[in-house]
Amino acid sequence: MNASETKDRIKKNIQWDNKKPMVKGGQQCGMPDYPVILRSEELDFEITIGYYRSTLKNKKLAFTLFELALDEIVN
Repeated sequence: MNASETKDRIKKNIQWDNKKPMVKGGQQCGMPDYPVILRSEELDFEITIGYYRSTLKNKKLAFTLFELALDEIVN
């Protein structure tokens, strides 16, 4: 099996999860973050991103970081 097939197999087996929205107090009350968790059990790897208020943007960022890490791990 070559590297691209291995990467595709690992990408297909990732798991997504959402954390409970974190609401901050004070002036940012009512502005929850929506963190997402990307897990790969094959690599024993987990990424949690809550940078944006949008779940979709957080998922895109987590997947981009995962692809970058996967390129470094699997050659």
